[in-house]
Amino acid sequence: MFVRWQERHRQGNKYGRADTPKLRAVVVESVRVDGKPTQRHVAYLGDIDAARTGIALNRIWFWDAVTDRLDRLGNQITVEDRQRIEAAMAKRVPRPTPDERVASARDRAETFGWEDLSDSERAVLKDEAGHGKARTAA
Repeated sequence: MFVRWQERHRQGNKYGRADTPKLRAVVVESVRVDGKPTQRHVAYLGDIDAARTGIALNRIWFWDAVTDRLDRLGNQITVEDRQRIEAAMAKRVPRPTPDERVASARDRAETFGWEDLSDSERAVLKDEAGHGKARTAA
């Protein structure tokens, strides 16, 4: 099994601007059908705008979705396959660092309030929840 990257280009959005390509990560496996090699779709993992792979928040959302989907594939892929898939994906979309996760969660907590944080963002800020560092918006 391996990751296949698909690029989707759109003609433009409702404002007439062409969007950047969207990268989709799909797990596929090689199989033979009628003696010919072909790729069988195993699972869709996630997508991200190609131009936004440098933005920490976008990478965090992407990797959270990918991790969740890989967890759900637990009995369909081996540990070695998962490690190989994650390594291949990290070459194209770097994993967010722990510092990027904390900074992003803090910023979202200050902007939108503690209630609007995802479970993973709350887990990152669990030590700061009652100490005033992750204040909710007034």
